[in-house]
Amino acid sequence: MRKHYIIGLYKRRSVIALIACLLALFFSMYGIVFGLIRYTRNGVAPAELFRYFTVDINFITAIGAGMLAPFAVEGIRKKKFSCPEWAARLHYIGTSCISLIMFFAIFVISWTDPVMAFGEANFYLHVVCPVMVVLSFFFIESDYRYTVSDALKCMIPVLIYGTIYFIEVVALGEENGGWPDYYCFTTNAPVAVSAAAMLAITFGVALLIGRISNRLSQYRRDRLEEGLWDSEVNPVEIKIELFGLGRYMGRQEEPGSATIPLDIIGLIADKYGIDREELIKPYIKGLMDGIEVKENRPR
Repeated sequence: MRKHYIIGLYKRRSVIALIACLLALFFSMYGIVFGLIRYTRNGVAPAELFRYFTVDINFITAIGAGMLAPFAVEGIRKKKFSCPEWAARLHYIGTSCISLIMFFAIFVISWTDPVMAFGEANFYLHVVCPVMVVLSFFFIESDYRYTVSDALKCMIPVLIYGTIYFIEVVALGEENGGWPDYYCFTTNAPVAVSAAAMLAITFGVALLIGRISNRLSQYRRDRLEEGLWDSEVNPVEIKIELFGLGRYMGRQEEPGSATIPLDIIGLIADKYGIDREELIKPYIKGLMDGIEVKENRPR
């Protein structure tokens, strides 16, 4: 039996999550800055960059990854990575929408305007950055499971941008100070068809990413469960380990923010057929002991 395993149970995933978040943040910001430099050199005002869906979504992706990074840092300290559902959803929305950009560039824009799809900086904006962001997303081992409802929420940025785009391109028109039809939504197909197709593709891409993420999470959980202990382990030894985990966590956390890792306890309880309350008790005893040690530590 590896007695140190529970205490270091999720430290690895916290380190991986932090690296993945930083990569996603870097490539999102790289896409924004790279685009900003390129377009300003061509005489485009910085404010006009927000007309492009690519730039807007890179901001959302950067915010989502940036908000997960502190939880990963805290996870390294506590050796247990976890994040609130809202942060996981925001990161999921940004990742799904940036995947939509790559899909649209490859399968739509490239057929009508290859330069706009892959020329100069756009190759990084439309292909390299989305690929790296998506890969980084898959490396974050979140316990959250993405649902169909979450995939539907990924359509919100598209709906907001699409509404503004329709007002500027169709209702107002370029001749009246509106935007030109950058994405050829009104020239290649009727507006209603283009809008329906974009929403359907967004939902499909988000659903696919969510399913892949869920499968990877389940696979990692199964591997984690297989690597706990042998089936013949003594329940007393498990309780001793949970006491040790609680004691470690008590020395790390503030007294007012102490938590019980019900996911870890539930995983162990299910695997070895032990009642959860029996495992929570030694954990809490260890937690209180650790808090007491921390409070009495010389300052």
